[in-house]
Amino acid sequence: MKCRQLIFHAKSDAVDSILATITDEVVPGFIEIPHFLGYVVMLAENYQGHEVDERRQVTVMSFWHTGLEGSDAAAVRFISEVNRVAGTNPSRHRFDLIKAMWRGSDGQELAEFP
Repeated sequence: MKCRQLIFHAKSDAVDSILATITDEVVPGFIEIPHFLGYVVMLAENYQGHEVDERRQVTVMSFWHTGLEGSDAAAVRFISEVNRVAGTNPSRHRFDLIKAMWRGSDGQELAEFP
């Protein structure tokens, strides 16, 4: 399994626009690509000494069955949108996912890889 990670900082008022872009534009394009499995978007918590209106770290991870083939064009469009809305270029990383497990709030396992 592969993972593409984008990390960037955005003001709190830009986060909704970024999430809308992911939901309305990026994910529908990824769903059409056979290797796409899912995604996660994380927003870092504010921490002491930083005001709510300051820039916060956003991490977006997409997961792929065997490779990232075909996902580059959609990723480039999303990066352009992040640059437009947040005024920053995300750092980009690719990973091999070697182990993962998710549980529901009831403690039951939802998924495990491998």
